[in-house]
Amino acid sequence: MKGKNQDYLNFAAIASIFNREKIIFSSLLMKYNDENYRQERAFVLTDSAIYNVKKTQVQRRIRYEDLEAISLSTSSSEFVLHIKAAYDYRFLSYDHRTEIIETILSILVNVKQLCSAFKIYEVDLINLNSVMTSKQMFKNKKVVRPPEKYAKIMDLDKFNEKKNEDTERSTKVRKRTTMLFKKEKKDEQDVCIEDFELLKILGKGAFGKVILAQKKDSKKIYAIKVLIKKHIIEQDQLDHTKAEKMILTHVNHPFLVGLDYAFQTDEKLYFVLQFMKGGELFQHLRRLKRFPEVQAKFYAASIVLGLGHLHNKNYIYRDLKLENLLLDEKGYAMLTDFGLAKFIKSEEKALTFCGTPEYLSPEVILGKGHNRPADWWSLGILIYEMIFGLPPFYNSNMQAMYRKIIREEVVFKPGVTISANAKDIILKLLDKKPETRFGSTADSLEVMSHPFFGDIDFDLLTAKSLKAPFLPDLQNWEKNFDKDFISEELRKSDSGKNPANKVDLDELKNFQKDFATLNYNKDKDGLN
Repeated sequence: MKGKNQDYLNFAAIASIFNREKIIFSSLLMKYNDENYRQERAFVLTDSAIYNVKKTQVQRRIRYEDLEAISLSTSSSEFVLHIKAAYDYRFLSYDHRTEIIETILSILVNVKQLCSAFKIYEVDLINLNSVMTSKQMFKNKKVVRPPEKYAKIMDLDKFNEKKNEDTERSTKVRKRTTMLFKKEKKDEQDVCIEDFELLKILGKGAFGKVILAQKKDSKKIYAIKVLIKKHIIEQDQLDHTKAEKMILTHVNHPFLVGLDYAFQTDEKLYFVLQFMKGGELFQHLRRLKRFPEVQAKFYAASIVLGLGHLHNKNYIYRDLKLENLLLDEKGYAMLTDFGLAKFIKSEEKALTFCGTPEYLSPEVILGKGHNRPADWWSLGILIYEMIFGLPPFYNSNMQAMYRKIIREEVVFKPGVTISANAKDIILKLLDKKPETRFGSTADSLEVMSHPFFGDIDFDLLTAKSLKAPFLPDLQNWEKNFDKDFISEELRKSDSGKNPANKVDLDELKNFQKDFATLNYNKDKDGLN
């Protein structure tokens, strides 16, 4: 390592800003600030110090003799520099973390009095925020160091052994991953979970998790839905999972969250989805209590277009609810989670009892068979909920709520301003009889024609050329998601670094075959 120059940013050309020290290494990486937000920085190692640089301005100089320890995540590309008598630095480097650590160690190895006390901690966490001393913590005299229970690497040889083990493990993960779908087929190699940096949990369900992740090469942010095959089989959800896969790979629409990649290992299925930074509509309504009618109308119009497209492709959605509606960066509502969707012709009836209780239509509850009108009933519930803050038939006792859905008429609560057109469309959508319910005759075209949507230009809406009545906070996007999930630590098994038991089931092996038979064509499957 000694003598090797890795000045990727060519800072040697402006060595004066580094006190004319010899530059050994430089690259771009991400630094976390005290608010846990990432900032792009240049990271520079000279023969005398470590530099954090913003553009060409030195933000901090750390002498090697002040470097007390380094913490390395064993499940991500994060690392923390622990500084004597000062606050720490937390970084994320996808491409050069190993080189950075090797370079620092090679310098310390030559300074025996430094190397003898220096420690490298391996930390079994993806997010290292909990093992660093922030600026505020240091100000309050609270110094954090990783507990001694974490393994330590004391020299370069052991570090290299660990690096080789990680490379070997990554190769094994790639070998046992089968690519199922790629949206773009432009000579891109197959991907696996190793190609993504897992950042946060966005949501959890019965069959797995949704994890925020960043693709290491493109730096693009995604939401990865990770489904555990064993749970799919145990809960008899194989058909629903296949239906979701078919929709994600077959259906292309501005108001349906799209799929970029799908792949599988023996244990898990991975759907790499567009990340909707605006978060769940549920979180926004919970914070605001009620939406103004114009805002509720805007979201309802987007949903009508999304449902209409699914219906045109012979799918019924069956799980319309606030939690399954995400806002994109422009404030448009997008349908996600197609796990309960079903491929069915308009003249057929589905008999499965499924969905979220507050949104179930009378025919679903009574087991009479259902089709597209059940989705329009759910839209009526949703419009009411967005305007009034609660579903119209809500009751904490589920059986009592079902009785209300079947028998009672809609009551509009006093104290909330609502137009006659809004009342009318809600009442028509919440018709107890599916055959006369609004939308049963001409599906989405009938719903779009209602005066409630009279001031919505659906062509401009489809093109996303209308100004949304509400723009989500994109700077502090984490508050747009459930804080209980966002604050939860990712585990080693989430990153694929601790494989679960293999699920050797013939039905699940057919997932690859199912994907291979698809003829995804973005232009062909465009808007109708």
